[in-house]
Amino acid sequence: MIKLKFRVFSLFLSLLIAIVSVPLVATAAATPIKVVLDGIQISFDVQPQVINGTTMVPYSAITSKFGAVLSFDAKTKKLKVTRNKTTVELTINSNKATVNGQAVKLPVNVVEKNGRTLVPLRFLGESFGLWVNWNAGARTVKIDTKRTIKHAMGETTLTSVPKRVVVLFNGMVDISLTLGVKPIGAVESWVQAPWYHYLRADMAGVKNLGSELQPNIEAIVALKPDLIIGAKPRHEKIYGQLSKIAPTLYVDQLFEWKTNMDIASKALNKEDNATAFMSDWNKRVANFKAKVGSQNAEVSIVRFYDDNSARIYISGFAGTILQELGLKRPKAQQSPDKVFVDLASQEQIPLIDGDIIFDITSSNGGGDEFKTQAEWQKNPLWNNLKAVKNGKYYKVNDITWNMSGGATAAKMMLDDLYFYFDI
Repeated sequence: MIKLKFRVFSLFLSLLIAIVSVPLVATAAATPIKVVLDGIQISFDVQPQVINGTTMVPYSAITSKFGAVLSFDAKTKKLKVTRNKTTVELTINSNKATVNGQAVKLPVNVVEKNGRTLVPLRFLGESFGLWVNWNAGARTVKIDTKRTIKHAMGETTLTSVPKRVVVLFNGMVDISLTLGVKPIGAVESWVQAPWYHYLRADMAGVKNLGSELQPNIEAIVALKPDLIIGAKPRHEKIYGQLSKIAPTLYVDQLFEWKTNMDIASKALNKEDNATAFMSDWNKRVANFKAKVGSQNAEVSIVRFYDDNSARIYISGFAGTILQELGLKRPKAQQSPDKVFVDLASQEQIPLIDGDIIFDITSSNGGGDEFKTQAEWQKNPLWNNLKAVKNGKYYKVNDITWNMSGGATAAKMMLDDLYFYFDI
């Protein structure tokens, strides 16, 4: 009897919840989609809709607002939209389109609703070089016909989403690919030239522009870019020269990958990609901190050089990631104003001590770095280090931990930390 009463009560409760929930869901679904063009909301007689995950808008109402010329062939049901040097053709009840004669497949069919033709907004916007962003929470589409980007050298205004991008430092090569944009030209990697192995599969056909320290200006001119992205610490003296070739943005710091990705995503119309990447990053960082925080492990990063010296890395690319993860540094290394501490002799080995030691030594000098590494590790002081005695001295990839400085490199470093902390 008790079980029967419980089942009846449970059924009643379920029905009550279902009844109460219906108007809430219906209200949320009925919330109209807002479309804002250059800060001004556009009105529609037929409201935009989300069809199979794609935002669809009445094409005549939206295209006329950004200066496009429209035409419609009732017999073939083909739409033609022209703006500046771009012509887009679509067909009602078809997902096939062309942009300047090149075939393109749409995510959904163009449809007709109440006498209005609905087309995929993002496709239409991106075809004409507009910045299109969807805010799901506010059910708002924001469209910009131009963007002014603040950067290390001031402000640069872009009048169309760049399609021919040149990048002049290693970290931005990584970041542009992370965002889904292959540059037409890039400076070569510090090692594994022309491109780091972890990026090489996505760099086919990219023009090698030489060293990050002295990029090939003539080659940049020949590429006819519509955007150049450089770094103030590397290229400040040639900013004026580059700005005459194409709109140019400079980041302020080489290894501040989050800030650099934010600047690039705003310029390249890839804010959604950056948001998705950072959402995943933040979840993984929070998970790491929740599982490792109680350990209070002190972490040290060391690198050996071919001149019989070593260096402890404190801040920089890897250091900022360790800090974000809540990992502490040994007391002797707690100098936030320093990027690294140079060790001139083996007597300073105790400064390397930590619960965990990561070694980023690489063969950039021809291999003699490893001779230094071997010599220092023969010293009894080395074997007295806590990490060494406890089997927590690890050799890791110098490229993804130090040299690259991009978003994917940061993710790969985080993957390593998950592995070494056994999460």
